[in-house]
Amino acid sequence: MIAAFRALSQRNFYLYVLGQVISLIGTWIQQVTVSWITYRVTGSPFMLGLIAFAGQAPLLLLAPWGGSLADRFERRHILIVTQWIEMGVALSLGGVALFYHFNVGILLAAALTLGVAGAVEMPTRQAFLPELLSDKSLMGNAIALNSTTFNGARLIGPAIAAVLLSFTGDAACFFTNALSYVAALYTLFRIHPIPKPPHQRTIKEEGEWMWLRRFTPARWLLLSVAITSFCLSPFMTFMPLYARDVFHGGPLTLGWLMGCSGAGALIITLLLASRRSPQGLDRLAWLGLGTAALVTLAFSYNHSLALALPLLFLSGGSFIAIVTSCNIMLQSVVPDRLRGRVMALYSMSFLGMMPLGSLLNGVLARNLGTPNTFLLSGCIALILVTTLYFRRHTLQAELAYGINHPEGSELLQNTLKI
Repeated sequence: MIAAFRALSQRNFYLYVLGQVISLIGTWIQQVTVSWITYRVTGSPFMLGLIAFAGQAPLLLLAPWGGSLADRFERRHILIVTQWIEMGVALSLGGVALFYHFNVGILLAAALTLGVAGAVEMPTRQAFLPELLSDKSLMGNAIALNSTTFNGARLIGPAIAAVLLSFTGDAACFFTNALSYVAALYTLFRIHPIPKPPHQRTIKEEGEWMWLRRFTPARWLLLSVAITSFCLSPFMTFMPLYARDVFHGGPLTLGWLMGCSGAGALIITLLLASRRSPQGLDRLAWLGLGTAALVTLAFSYNHSLALALPLLFLSGGSFIAIVTSCNIMLQSVVPDRLRGRVMALYSMSFLGMMPLGSLLNGVLARNLGTPNTFLLSGCIALILVTTLYFRRHTLQAELAYGINHPEGSELLQNTLKI
C-alpha cells in the first residue's frame, strides 16, 4: 500500500495534495449545503437539476478557453486567481445565510460564478500535474492520488456538512469552506513548478481536434467519460430528494448517502494508485462502466435505505474507476503541447456533461418520475458497454501502442508533423 503514495515523495506534489485535500473538503461541505438549501427552499426536483446545471454548464462553453489559457500562461498563477474567486463566493453565501434569506436567484448566481471559475480551474489543474513531478514515471500515480484527494474529501465533506447543518446552520458551512481556501492558497504560493520543456516547432502543427480525429482511442476515452457522467448524474442530483422524501431522513441521512458513494470512490482510487503501469486500465474502465449500468438499474425502484447504501458505494467506485482510468490513459498519450487543451475536453466530458444530465434528469423526473429517470440512465450506459465490447480489440491495440511510445507514439508524431 505504501507504493500507492509514492508520488508524495515529490515536494511540490505533496504541498499541492495537502492544500487540495483541505480545500476540497470545504468544497464538498458547501456543495451538500447548497443542494439541501435548494430543495428546502423550492421543494422541486427540477430546481435541483437547474442549480446543478447552472454550476457546471460553463464547463461545456468555457473549458476550451480555460485549456487554452493553461497552455499559454503560468498555471500556478491561474489557480491562485480562481481560488480567490471561489473564496469570495463562499464568503458571500455565508453573509446571505447570516443576514438575508436564500432564493433561486442567489443560488443561481453563485452556481454560475463558481461554474465560470471551474471552467478555467479544472483543465488547468489537470495540465498542472506534470509541473509538480521531477520524475515523470510517477505521473499515473499522481493522477490517481489527485483523484484520491477528491474522493477522500467526498467521503469526509458530506459528513461534516451533515453535522454542521444539523447543529450550527447554513452559515457555518459556507464560512468553513471559505477558510479551507486559505490552505489551498498557502500551498500554491509555496510550490515551485518545474519549468515546461521548450517545444521545438518544425512544421506547421495541427491542434487537439486533429489529434483526436487521428487517434481513435482518445475519442472513445472522452466519450466514455462523457456518457458515464451523464448517466450517473442522477446520483448527485436527486440525493436530497431521496434523503428527505424516500428515506424520510434529514441532513444526516444525506451525509450517509453521499459518504457511501465517496467511500467506494476512495477505495478504487487507492487501488489505481497502487498500479505502476497504465496497461490494462481499459479493461478496468469497461468493467466499471458495466457495474455502473447495473447499479443504476438496481437503484431505480429501490425504497430501502439499507440497500441504497451499498448501491451508492458501488456507484461511486465504478464512476471513479471509469473517469480516473480514462484520465491516466489520456495523460499517458497526449503530447505535452496539447495537454491543457485536451484536458479541457476531458474536463468537459467529466464535469461538463453533468449539467446536461442534471437538467435533463430534472425534466424527466418531473414528467416521468425519478425511478424511470434512473432506469433510462442505466439503459444508456448498457448501450455504451455493449458498443465498447465489440470494439475492444482494436482499441486495446492502438491504445497500448500510444502508451508505449513517447509523446503519444511515433504514429502520432508523424500525424502531427512534429
